[in-house]
Amino acid sequence: MSDLSAKHPQYTDVSQDWKLMRDAYKGERAVKKKGAVHLPPTSAMIKDGFFDKADSDGKKAYDAYVMRARFPNFVREAVQMAVGMMHSQPPIIKLPKVMEKIRGIRGEPLHQILRKINTEQLITGRVGLMADLPIKPRPGEDIPCLSMYIAEAIGNWDDGTTEEVIPQKLKFVVLDESEHRLQDGFNWKKVDKFRVLILEKDEQGNDLYRQGVFEGTQYDPKGLMTPQRMGQSLDELPFVIVNSCDATAEVDDPPLLDLGNICMAIYRGEADYRQNLFMQGQDTFVTIGGNFDEGDKVRIGAGARIDLPQGGDAKYVGVTSQGLSEQRQALERLESRAGSMGAQTLDTTSRERESGDSLRIRVAARTADMNQIVETGAFALENLLKICAKWMGENPEEVQVTPNKEFGEQALDGQTMVEMATARNLGFPISAKSMHNIARKRRLTELTFDEEIAEAKKEDEEGFVFKKGENGDMADSQPNNPDDPANGKKPSNVPGQKTGAQPTK
Repeated sequence: MSDLSAKHPQYTDVSQDWKLMRDAYKGERAVKKKGAVHLPPTSAMIKDGFFDKADSDGKKAYDAYVMRARFPNFVREAVQMAVGMMHSQPPIIKLPKVMEKIRGIRGEPLHQILRKINTEQLITGRVGLMADLPIKPRPGEDIPCLSMYIAEAIGNWDDGTTEEVIPQKLKFVVLDESEHRLQDGFNWKKVDKFRVLILEKDEQGNDLYRQGVFEGTQYDPKGLMTPQRMGQSLDELPFVIVNSCDATAEVDDPPLLDLGNICMAIYRGEADYRQNLFMQGQDTFVTIGGNFDEGDKVRIGAGARIDLPQGGDAKYVGVTSQGLSEQRQALERLESRAGSMGAQTLDTTSRERESGDSLRIRVAARTADMNQIVETGAFALENLLKICAKWMGENPEEVQVTPNKEFGEQALDGQTMVEMATARNLGFPISAKSMHNIARKRRLTELTFDEEIAEAKKEDEEGFVFKKGENGDMADSQPNNPDDPANGKKPSNVPGQKTGAQPTK
């Protein structure tokens, strides 16, 4: 019997990076919950029994040490800003009519699934997506639904060797679906649960997709079944792995790993810095020449009295503050570096002392990274939907997923529009249709170019113009009445006024 909890060698190599990035994204509470994993205790805390007893002085000192520290949230800020820019406009997803009802396992639409994919690509650089049929579908609802698996849930896989299969494709995947189940009405119990997707050979020697769900860690081939829709099975796994740079089984490094490591360094430096600040106010009272027993209590402060023999002395001894400025400067440099790697890097505005060339290079590099991520996510989702199309007897070529790649656009203001029109009139080679496309991308209009031309022509025929309101703002459109004094013309039908052409003298 095989052990379903066994891990792929690449999983073992990068799992620590995934844990670090997952904690950094979740924030301060998750990081501090891991204790010594991210913030090791000091030597004094270890000597005071940190690893020996839960209520030791060392453990109490460490808890205070952790509580005073601050963890920066640069990773979450960078991910949220990047995803927000990636989805500032919705992706374009084209499907055959029958497939338009495909949703996630929790009913989420496809554009939300793509957003989750991009988020996981930024956090761990890896995510899996599977298509499966409903267990007990109602009539007309036997269409695939999509499930997403984070990097940590994709424990084992095999895509063969280059010599075996060209092109390579997944031969089996083991997915960890362990969950907590409600027991006895109120208590929860964790249950080990694994899903196995595997390609086997049928009687004719062709690839046949089979899958099974197993409780516990033991694999039994008898638990496999062949998913079919209207008698149609698959010759490939309905599962895609999405990395930050490609959609292969090979593991990529998390794209923000350097930022996560810097955040952990800031956290540890913060803990030391605030510990030293705390110790600055915890001076030790020292008496020289005093005859005090170990059990004697010494009171200090106003109203207290200390008796010392002739020639005795009393003073406070504290921690020197000479290193605090260096610690503060080191933290400031790290935070500045983290800001430039994270959310601030995505800012397209020029900073003080940053040349135009430097700004363009920085923004172009970040945009290239984001382009690669959104293209990979959309490519993987499109591939899975094409597998679903074959499963449902539809044409895979009708499936298309086009991600948004317009990042960080500025609002289109009136001055820019005037400048564009002026440049065109002066001979700059840009068409009116191209100018309209820019306006549509900036969400100035939702009409197509032909619809916009038709509306403008209709308004011209009806004589509609914009008139200024009492406060100087543009009021609603009104018919262009040539007899209206507000239009700057004298009425043509004023009694006693001659109209038409007049003979010249």
